[in-house]
Amino acid sequence: MSASIADIKNFIRIDDYVGTAGQPTAEQFGAVRDAGYEAVVNLLPSEQGNALKGEDALIRDLGMEYRYIPVIWTAPQPQDFTAFCNVMHELEGKRIFVHCAANMRVTAFYSSYAMKYLGWSRGQADALVARVWGADPNFKMDDTWRSFVALIRR
Repeated sequence: MSASIADIKNFIRIDDYVGTAGQPTAEQFGAVRDAGYEAVVNLLPSEQGNALKGEDALIRDLGMEYRYIPVIWTAPQPQDFTAFCNVMHELEGKRIFVHCAANMRVTAFYSSYAMKYLGWSRGQADALVARVWGADPNFKMDDTWRSFVALIRR
């Protein structure tokens, strides 16, 4: 059975150019390439247990660009968001696949980026975040992430 992009944890197709998800397997990255994505942006620190070892080389071997912005789960920083926005601008016009561990960091970052640069309303941004952050009724966004999202959306 071949890997499918739809099987990647919390995969969301934002539009024709951007897809977001949790951490893919090596086989699933082949499906990402086969789906037409040209670049991968990784927000998951390589030290984190569920990070894919050698991801950068794998992505390059698959013929895609690779960008790495390690966002510490317990301490996201405004400069992380600035780096994310810069990378998104640099990759504009390419099909971009953005991932972290579970698509939580990514939806917080991408929704805020879309508000700042793509004209999304707060409602659109909050709906994207809720698709992942609200999927588990036993999980709630903590104060660190609520404060961070409020800060980067200013």
